[in-house]
Amino acid sequence: MIIDIHGHIGNINLAPFWQADAARLEEYLEKAGVDRLCVSSAKSIMYDVREGNKDLAEALDESERLLGYVTVNPLFPESLEDLKYLENPKFIGVKVHPDYHGYDVGSRDTQKFMDKVASKTKLMLFHVSCMPGTGFADAETVARFASEHPDNDFVMAHLAGIFQNGLYPYFPNLKGLEIVSKFACENIYVDTAHYLMYVYPGVMEKMVELIGAEHIVLGTDCPLQGPLQMRFAIETVKALDIPEADKEKILCGNAQKLLRFS
Repeated sequence: MIIDIHGHIGNINLAPFWQADAARLEEYLEKAGVDRLCVSSAKSIMYDVREGNKDLAEALDESERLLGYVTVNPLFPESLEDLKYLENPKFIGVKVHPDYHGYDVGSRDTQKFMDKVASKTKLMLFHVSCMPGTGFADAETVARFASEHPDNDFVMAHLAGIFQNGLYPYFPNLKGLEIVSKFACENIYVDTAHYLMYVYPGVMEKMVELIGAEHIVLGTDCPLQGPLQMRFAIETVKALDIPEADKEKILCGNAQKLLRFS
């Protein structure tokens, strides 16, 4: 089994090539060889958080392979009401995206809001700032929040914030992974949702070295990454010079623990 922990449904940035309803996502999964995809609503992240959650709930009823995250936004505290969707077993956790929503995850009010969220769900997927010029969700603040909630599980997206250095573009910034390694929390996982994992040789090897295979989960940011790129990501994991058991942890074992799959 292969589980992709980080994808989206809907229309990202109004770009037709980044548009995917449930049927298209199912097609992507078939082509990429992925068994399950955990998605949040693009509409919730970019336009209307509550309407997007509603649309996602309807889409999940029509799909066998898709699972969902409820998206919340502290700028719209009424979005807490959407945690009711967690009563549906097709919803497996909560998605947090400070950069697109425009709030600082380290602010006092945001922390209070996220404390309430953490009390209602076991799993939280945090976007971690991965583009130069963004920084509302830095790796250290997210990792510290996770360390303060040991009974929850946290996935830090985008290799904990990997990005290309603007002045020296051939040297991807791995600071986020280094920060995660210092926290060494059992409840922190990092997903692979960034194309730099297969563009630059050695990135995945460094990831395994810093945080260990037991803390890595496959994520592709689908449909930002299409089925061919999804396959690249899987092959990058399979090509690692690590035990087969560790590859299995990254591709599905760790996600099965997070999703409470038997």
